[in-house]
Amino acid sequence: MRKISRTTLIVLVVFLLGTNIAVIITYRAHLKRDLQETEQTADMPPRQFGSYIASELELNEMQLTKFREFRRSYNRSANRTVASMTVIRNRMARELNSVQPDREQLSRLAEALGERHKDLKIITFDYYFNMLSVLEPGQSEKLATYFQSMLSAPGPGQRYGGERHRNKDN
Repeated sequence: MRKISRTTLIVLVVFLLGTNIAVIITYRAHLKRDLQETEQTADMPPRQFGSYIASELELNEMQLTKFREFRRSYNRSANRTVASMTVIRNRMARELNSVQPDREQLSRLAEALGERHKDLKIITFDYYFNMLSVLEPGQSEKLATYFQSMLSAPGPGQRYGGERHRNKDN
């Protein structure tokens, strides 16, 4: 077998180290940019959300009153579901930190968390349809655009790239 010279190995190690550093820097830059974009659109406090929607959609008084009712109902339901999800996540964390984590218990908790997440999405869809029910066609288009931007923004825990970069040819 042929020996590889020490100089060649050093050059290879330096090259690989440089490549890894470049990838890490690029990843962090993209992650930072995505987080800034997400903060600008999705992290609006509830009052700011209501004001933003009212001004963007040019709601009349009746529509504004209905939107407030829908928002209160949505918040009550969503907050209960989010609290339930937090309890499940805490149970998962305790199980993972135990001496011998139980894979079956974690699987059940993951399934329960998935169900709560599904419930939260359905509550959000109901909220959206309730809002649509009191809008004019032009207002509906603006609302659809706004919700599209909220749903396509990467959230916490999602890796850079997401669905929008996969299967470009499809």
